[in-house]
Amino acid sequence: MPKIVDYENKKQEIIEKAKEVFAKRGYYNTSLSHISHKCGMGRTTIYQYFKNKDEIFYYSVEAILVDLQLKVEAIIGDEELTFLEKLKKLVFELTNEYEHNYIFVLLAEIWIVLQRENNDLLNKLRKYTEDLKKSINKLIAQGIESKEIKPIDSESMADTIYSFIESFTFQSNVNGDMDVERQLNSVNILIDGLRA
Repeated sequence: MPKIVDYENKKQEIIEKAKEVFAKRGYYNTSLSHISHKCGMGRTTIYQYFKNKDEIFYYSVEAILVDLQLKVEAIIGDEELTFLEKLKKLVFELTNEYEHNYIFVLLAEIWIVLQRENNDLLNKLRKYTEDLKKSINKLIAQGIESKEIKPIDSESMADTIYSFIESFTFQSNVNGDMDVERQLNSVNILIDGLRA
């Protein structure tokens, strides 16, 4: 009797394995052979689910962005945390996530390539970045409104915090022996300085 394969589950399994390969090897140094090897299947089998490496990458990045957005929304919606605690947790979760799977470096690599063309993936990356900054800005603005955070330019501070997250992830990948806890303590001091 032939083996029945759930098409969507298998496709999702390939995406999950491909995320690991892209994160470790980078976009350019990843081949379909690398992905098929990680999945334990032949390249021809991969073609039953995806047209090429670019399509696998597209789905992988999209899955990462959805996961991260859900994480951000969960932190923002946590009623038990103060606004400053939410900001700290947001920074911790995003830098911790990226430190382990190099996603920011991968996104930056493809961002540079995609700048030459206007396509759907680049637009999604731009929207994700803008949405994340808006979420941080909204948290700061709500903190100001509730008098937990002193009156500041919330948009500028959101850009500063986002830039830290971005910079932190690049540096942690370039400088493998970076003291993560020390860096997070520094940004927490910055966030504590917002207290009204």
